[in-house]
Amino acid sequence: MDEAQTSELIKDFGSKFDLHPEVPEGARYSFIVKELIREDGMRAFIECYRPIIKGLDDKVAASYFAGSFGNVALAMQYAISVYSVMPEVSLSSLSVHLIPAEGYWRVAFSLDTWTFSPAPADAEQRICWRNGRLTQFYQETAAPLLSVLSKVSGLGPSEIWGQLPTKFNYYIEMLAAGRHSGLIQTIQADYRYLTDEMPAAVFKLARNPFHVKVRKVEALADPASKVQVRNRCCLYYRTKGGSYCYTCPRLTEEERAKRRAEYRNNTASAQA
Repeated sequence: MDEAQTSELIKDFGSKFDLHPEVPEGARYSFIVKELIREDGMRAFIECYRPIIKGLDDKVAASYFAGSFGNVALAMQYAISVYSVMPEVSLSSLSVHLIPAEGYWRVAFSLDTWTFSPAPADAEQRICWRNGRLTQFYQETAAPLLSVLSKVSGLGPSEIWGQLPTKFNYYIEMLAAGRHSGLIQTIQADYRYLTDEMPAAVFKLARNPFHVKVRKVEALADPASKVQVRNRCCLYYRTKGGSYCYTCPRLTEEERAKRRAEYRNNTASAQA
């Protein structure tokens, strides 16, 4: 990968996944991820993060942070499939930043050093490379971080990891749209390794958390469209003034139908 491609990929990381080459502008609080794999470090992060998102307990902070960390994992998948490279991401090189935005707080990340491992040209060797690089990321970076997050917050590991699949399924679907057939096949094959082939032990779980059944329901506004039901509840209802999301798996179909009817009636009244 030449300098121009490297620059383009790093720019993509910032715009698409909030993963930056330096501390993002506006960052109010910053933490080195290596410090968060210690229980006291993670506890300090949660104590900082929970009140600013108006969380009623530590589990909310854990759920929100896990969802945000999914952006880093998605960036790895994107780099492998689209650019055929894998950034070197370690606990010591990765930092997390809390940034006030309009009505919420962004969770962004930065990498201190940018080194890329290129995929071999040979197709079979590429498969081995891909499997090894993804396994290393989840085993050495993601699993240690999310394991401590679960232990300190009290939110179960399956709930922590469960924040990632819906985001992945949505993004992979969008990423493949409009691409040429060869790249679509690569994107799908790379994702299939993560969802269907990566051993559960890599995640320190009894089953692979990405191996989930996608369920779709009628969209809130448009009866002709479908949206994914979240794999796990994000716990927004456990924030001050929060409620269950329309795509929350905790909602019954009767409750969802009522939400749709109310939304569409209110929209029609506003337009009348």
